[in-house]
Order: sequence, then structure tokens, then C-alpha cells
Amino acid sequence: MDSKKPTVEGTSSTKPAEKESFFQSLISSLFKSSNPEVEKKRRLKNLAKTISKTKYHSFYRPATGEMLAPFGKLIFDLYKAVSSAQTYFRNTQNPAIFKRQIINFVLSENQMALLDQLDEQKILEQARTVPFAKLQQDVEHKLQVFTNDFNETRATKADSLEKAFSVFQDFCEFDYYMILKKFDSSYQEFSFNALPRLEKVNGEYIIDDLKDFLAVAYSITDESIDWSILFDMFKETQSRELVSLGNWKKIIAKIKNVQASKSLDYIVQHISQDFVYETKTSYHHASVIEPYIEKIETDTRNLMAKIETEQKESKASSICMQIFGTADPQSLKYYTADFNAPLEKKGLSVLEYTEPLNYLKTFLVEFVKKTIREYYDVVVIRGQWDATLSAPMSNAYQELLKLSDEVSSFDEMMAEEGTMGVKVKTLLPKTAHDAGAENIINRVVSDANDTARGYIIQGTQNLITIGKTVKQLIEDYVLPKPVLVQNWKELEKYIEEPMKEFSVNIYKKIYLFVQLMQTYIN
Repeated sequence: MDSKKPTVEGTSSTKPAEKESFFQSLISSLFKSSNPEVEKKRRLKNLAKTISKTKYHSFYRPATGEMLAPFGKLIFDLYKAVSSAQTYFRNTQNPAIFKRQIINFVLSENQMALLDQLDEQKILEQARTVPFAKLQQDVEHKLQVFTNDFNETRATKADSLEKAFSVFQDFCEFDYYMILKKFDSSYQEFSFNALPRLEKVNGEYIIDDLKDFLAVAYSITDESIDWSILFDMFKETQSRELVSLGNWKKIIAKIKNVQASKSLDYIVQHISQDFVYETKTSYHHASVIEPYIEKIETDTRNLMAKIETEQKESKASSICMQIFGTADPQSLKYYTADFNAPLEKKGLSVLEYTEPLNYLKTFLVEFVKKTIREYYDVVVIRGQWDATLSAPMSNAYQELLKLSDEVSSFDEMMAEEGTMGVKVKTLLPKTAHDAGAENIINRVVSDANDTARGYIIQGTQNLITIGKTVKQLIEDYVLPKPVLVQNWKELEKYIEEPMKEFSVNIYKKIYLFVQLMQTYIN
């Protein structure tokens, strides 16, 4: 599996050559040479005798240090047995599919059903007809149920299955061909019609391959591995058997036999002249469940965020077209998306309300200062109605005029020479080597966002106040005997269009604009 995962190592039961008896040890100590080379030769000779007594002594000729044909035959037989699996693994373009198969194999029926419902296309289809808030609640519930169903038993089964698969794959993908090529230089890859012409090979030429082989070979003898579950998974997920379970058990039995004889371990010690060498097996372990759950949750929530953004942008564009006649009105010079470009490159905080603040400024300039001003001058100033009733609308209108100026001043502060803009411009080049510069910029941007959000909330609240009053005035206007304004008929002459139509259009525009702001301010 993934070679970068943390390694859990174990050691085989291999030990140096068998211990001498007490009297042999005593005699050896009495007549031991003080010459290291002589001592090494003596130990090599003893090791050669030990090898000659093992079951697989035919693998190696100690006198010449050569690996012999019988070992090549063992490699050929193993290569032939796992060749179909090796080809399959080699031709798989996306190795991550195996982890997915492992997880799918341990999922409950309920989890499989939930996984189908959390499919990207299914969610996108629902998003067309289901309100986003309801869809998000439903998706989060399904994620929680899906995650909670990974009990300890299921997680343990997945990890055990991953271990079995990892060991199986490492054994099958071992480069048997490279070893065979050293025994027979004319041997062609995946040629199994006849036994290669196996010649003896200098042990030093093959020692590294031998060590690598023992590391993967001895791993499959791990008694804790339940191979039946792995092969059940293969039956369910593969169109053909990679290796039959019967043949796999024969391979394990053969390797166990070799391992128990210690023949190859002694051979490695003899070739390398390393009398304490022990074969180390490795299993590259990492939990498959936790990263899988994390990926499912991340991918699903990213999809929901994307849907929310697209719906918000679509809704905003539609409302902007109705209000302004354009999908992207721009009134500010500096508090814009362009300000964010250099900040994004350095991973710094960015301006979050460039769109809604531009919409607010445009609405204040093009609608409040024109249409609402006209309505205010006629209905509030010339209208005969109780000042206590008109006061909220009057105050809200004055606040909006003041707000328009404040937003303009704030925008100027974000200019390159403005109080906020100059700080960002000055500190930006220093961020590569000064964390303090990053902190100051992030704080400036955060303050700017807080200010912008405050303006948007303030403007929206004042427009809601005006909207509510206009709605009351519309209702009052159509009454046979008005209650709020006593001189509606007189006021008609100060406007060009009918009073009711004029009032309704104002209310609609305010209602649409409040909806627009609510897509950005929760």
C-alpha cells in the first residue's frame, strides 16, 4: 500500500547459527585465535556446516558462495503463482480503489444506502427543488448516522482487512522477475511455459534481493492475519480470482517451511558475513476508517458550501437585475475584490463584504437619494400626519443619508494612501519574514470587515423601518377615509405617477434589497 505510512516492524524467529554445547564452547575459548580474520573463517566454516544440515541446503553452496538453481526454482514457482495478481495490481490506474473496496466490504446495509444518498449527483438534484437550509440539515443528519455506524467491531474488521491486503499486495508485487533474470539472463517477463535455464549466481550479486524477498515472504506467515476475509472480499469485488485461496494457503505453508528451516537466514548471514543478521518484516499500517470518514465529511460539506455559494450568487444576481438593471453594480473604488488578490496569494485574511457593501452604496446613491428622497419630501414633509408616527421613517431616512457618506469615507480609507490601505501596502512585502506583519494585516482586514458588516446591518435595519412605514402608508392610502395622512389628494400633484403605484414600487425595491442583504448577513 502507501509506502509513506508509518511502519510497524516485527522480527522473524530467525537467530544466528545454533549455539555450541558447553564443552564445545569451552574448547573454542581455549583455542580461539586472537586473529579476527582467522576467527571469522572459523565462524563461516561452522555456519556452512549448519547450512548443510538444514532442509533447504540445496539453495546455496557455501564453498563458492553461490546461490543455486533450486532457489531460482522456488522464486519461479512463486512468481508463476502470483503473476495474475501482480499484473492486476500493476495495471490498476488508481490504487486508492483498493482502500475503497476494503471499506465498502465492511459497511452495513444502512451505511451503503446512506452513501448512495450522499452521492454528489443526488445532492445536486435535490438542491434544485429542496430549500438549502432543509437540504443542509438532512445531509448533516445522514453524515452523523453514517459515521456513528462505524462501531469498534466494524473499524477493527476494516483495519485487519487492510493489513491482510497490504501484506498480500507486497508479496504479490515483489520483483521476482529481477531475481530470475540473474539466474537466466535470457528469461522474459511473465514466461511460464517452461522452467528458465537456471544457472548458479554469485551470492553477493543477489544478497540485497534475497533480504528484500525474506522481508515480504515472512510477513505472510503472520498468524494474526485472517486470509479468508480478504479472499471473500476478492470474490465480491473482483471479476476473477487473483490467487485462489487454496494456492495461497500452499504458498504460506511453503514459506513457513522455509522460515522454520532457517536455511535462507543462515545463507544471508554467510554471504554477508554478518553473524547476527535477522530478517525484519514490516507492515505499513494506517487506519483506513478515520481518513475515509474525514474525506466523506469534507467532500460533502465542500459540496454543500459550493451549492450555497452558487445559490447565493444566483439569487443575488437575479435580485440585482431587478433592482439595478445589472448583476454587478459597482460604486466603491477600493473596498473591492481587487483588494484581495495580493492577500490571497500570501494566505492572509481577505475583505468579506465587497459585494454587499457595493450593493448598499449603489442603493443609497441611486435609490435612497433619488426615489426615497422624492417620496420623503412629498409624504413626510408635506403630508399632514402625526409627527410621532412619521418620526421612525424620518430618522431612518436621515441615518441612511449619513451612512452613505460614512461608507464613502470608509472606502477612501482602503485606498493605497488611506489609513488602512497604506498599512497593508507597507506591511505586505514584510510578511515573508515577519509574522508580526501578517498579524497586523489580518487585524486591519478583520477590522474593515467588522466595519463593513456593521454598515450593512445598519443600512438594512433602517430600510426595514422605512419599508414597514411605506407599507402602512399604502394601506392607509386605499382606505375610504385615511387615518394616518389626511391630505393624500393634495400630495398627488407633487409626483408624476399615481401615489399608490409610486409607493408600491418603493416598497418592492426595499423588500428586494433587504432580501439581497440577508443572503450575506445571517
